[in-house]
Amino acid sequence: MTEASTSSWFNGRIGPLEQGAPSVASISFHLGTGVFDGMMAYWNEDHYYLHCIEEHLVRFREGAARLGLTLPWTVEQLAQGIDELLAQEPKGTQYIRPIAYRKAPELWVTGAEGRPVDVSIFTVKTERARDIDAPISCQISSVERISSRSIPKQTKVSGAYVNSLHARRMAEAAGFDDGVMFDREGRLAEASAANVFLIIDDRLVTPPLNPDVFPGITRRVVADLAREAGIEVHEVDCDHATLARAKGAFLCSTLMEIRAIDRLGDRALNTAELSAFQQLLKGFRRVTHA
Repeated sequence: MTEASTSSWFNGRIGPLEQGAPSVASISFHLGTGVFDGMMAYWNEDHYYLHCIEEHLVRFREGAARLGLTLPWTVEQLAQGIDELLAQEPKGTQYIRPIAYRKAPELWVTGAEGRPVDVSIFTVKTERARDIDAPISCQISSVERISSRSIPKQTKVSGAYVNSLHARRMAEAAGFDDGVMFDREGRLAEASAANVFLIIDDRLVTPPLNPDVFPGITRRVVADLAREAGIEVHEVDCDHATLARAKGAFLCSTLMEIRAIDRLGDRALNTAELSAFQQLLKGFRRVTHA
């Protein structure tokens, strides 16, 4: 059950959580044309560590602009709003969710273009979702990763996540925790809401960034940590045969952090016991506990 904050930042001011709720006739509500992002505020004993907040907010503003939702607030103003919001809530690790949309009533597909752009930011308590060691299982999904030829590339468009929901639901129905998806060309793309890394011969192997692979910030952090530790990182196209060669695999995302995969399709993996994974996990937690 999501435990959302009691307050939100909406268009520059702090108020009740639902102050920015859209009209039931909002085009963003009906067509899923909102753009969102997510970032972590880690509570470390007596202070917050906001993980890569500027990078997240730059991505949020740029993604919103790609969908015609140009934000009048700067990265600095959004960051200040997050600080003000965190000060209103009980101390503890929080997932921060900013979302841009148009709340006014308008149902024509492009009829809302002249309407004001709204931004709401709220938080979700995630203390129990931090530093989880339990591995997860992943189905090799039959659901195809939605193409960038169908939606704006590398953008967190709300409606596009029906693709993620479909893959996750099918995986759970089959007894898995998540599903890894391939694109139309048979290349590994990502999981339902996370980037994928394979461990092959003590090297990290991950799909290269392209319009159909989301540029996850945790993905970038993991790759940087690996290189600092002397672990090779290969960004190459991966097919089903590549997955079959993997000795280990893991998912990474803002909310998931880094999670070992112990079952990939019908194969058992001992990812959590591999030195490369252990080094990365230790390095990531060192960063987030700063």
